[in-house]
Amino acid sequence: MINHARCVKLQLTHRFLVFLLLNLSPLEMNRRPLLLFLALGALLFTSRPVFGQGYRGRDFWVAFPKNAVIEGNKILSLSLLITSEFRTQGSIVDSRDGSNQNFSVESGAYIEEEIDTTIELVPGGDISKNSLHITSDHDISVFVVSHRPASTDSYMAIPADLLGTSYMVAGYTEISNLHFSFFPTQAAAVATEDSTLLTIHLNGPTNTGFPKGRTIEVPLDRGEVFQIEGSDIDSSDLTGTTVSSNKPIAFVTGHQCAQVPANVSFCDVLLEMEPPMEDWGREFVLTKLEDKTYYVARVIAGSDRTDVSIDGKHVATLSSGEFFEDDSLMHDAIVTTSKPALVAQYCPSANFDSLKTGDPFMLFAVPSDRFVMEASSVTPVGNSFRHYLNIVLRDTSTRSLTIDGMSAATGRYPFGVTLVSKRTIPHSEEMVLTLQVPTGRHIVQSTAPFALYAYGFGLHNPIQNTGYDSYGHACGMRLGP
Repeated sequence: MINHARCVKLQLTHRFLVFLLLNLSPLEMNRRPLLLFLALGALLFTSRPVFGQGYRGRDFWVAFPKNAVIEGNKILSLSLLITSEFRTQGSIVDSRDGSNQNFSVESGAYIEEEIDTTIELVPGGDISKNSLHITSDHDISVFVVSHRPASTDSYMAIPADLLGTSYMVAGYTEISNLHFSFFPTQAAAVATEDSTLLTIHLNGPTNTGFPKGRTIEVPLDRGEVFQIEGSDIDSSDLTGTTVSSNKPIAFVTGHQCAQVPANVSFCDVLLEMEPPMEDWGREFVLTKLEDKTYYVARVIAGSDRTDVSIDGKHVATLSSGEFFEDDSLMHDAIVTTSKPALVAQYCPSANFDSLKTGDPFMLFAVPSDRFVMEASSVTPVGNSFRHYLNIVLRDTSTRSLTIDGMSAATGRYPFGVTLVSKRTIPHSEEMVLTLQVPTGRHIVQSTAPFALYAYGFGLHNPIQNTGYDSYGHACGMRLGP
């Protein structure tokens, strides 16, 4: 059974404190300084679990792993989408030269900041300073986008104070055939402090010649990035490789251009910023993707003797670093594990089903005990895409759910937002809402916890080749204790 009680208590406590502060008159503040002091202190104490839970913060580190060139010289574009609930100013600092790009965001709005494409990580296993440091004077949400026609993905950045020191690579099978160059799993670690030491235990061979089973150590200073990639000679899916550090790091994992399943055309870049292993979970709700017949899931074990079940049926017992893959899921599903695990959900390649829509993206399923009560989403590409939100919540919680400020209980939605489906998961209290949304920023709120996933598919355009494009990511989860 999913336990949401702690999140609910924090949310209600926070809202009461905000109400109290907003309704204290100046005279009452003067007469009751102790009450004001205690309320402010408690507000600060509860702010991180509630407002930080949707990956909101004031300090972020990001990197852009390689987005493979598939056909011809299609132009790469990199960008940051930044949104805030407050009027906010901030800066984006390029770690390579310290150059600064200032930005400002209006309350309830978002901006798109284009990024110099030379910051994209170059394969080769060298240490670089190809990272960005984003800071702001109020909480923001940051979405990172790598877009090349027919190859796009995005991820939501995790604030620096919620980063960890233990991660595990989540990628996919390498591809190498007559039509493409070699495209492997790849992952990048960004140091947030000087004198950071990475310890990497490889679960597959790398393109720099390190064999499976080798442990390597890599020293990094603040802003430096180390990227690992699979070998172009042997089987090179590095999924299950452990990356640990003595200081917090940002960790971006995925694939240069994956076919999902591995023998089905076509490929697309995979990107996600991974939550620390300490925030992994034991129960997950996987949601069917609109416009797709199937989806693929991998369950990656963080410990030995991890039992995996899907919809109550035991499917595998895994050792640490091993994964179980189901490549033909057609419905919403509940994954349970006996020990904490990471669950990656993949959109399959266009030729995997009859709909022929979109190529792969990867997102991480949110553990059921780490749902949030408020989350933002910004569509990473424009009107040439169909954009969707999948919302997972308890069936009884729809009464308090709002989309862009409008109550879902009324059955009326904001302009341009359409309810595509509302379905209950069998033998569960959970349900899934799928919404089609217009280009732009959207905010989902509830007094009960939920998970939010954003994804989209390119409209068929033979000139721009957008019909085989896609993106997808989770819109944050509650991290920390």
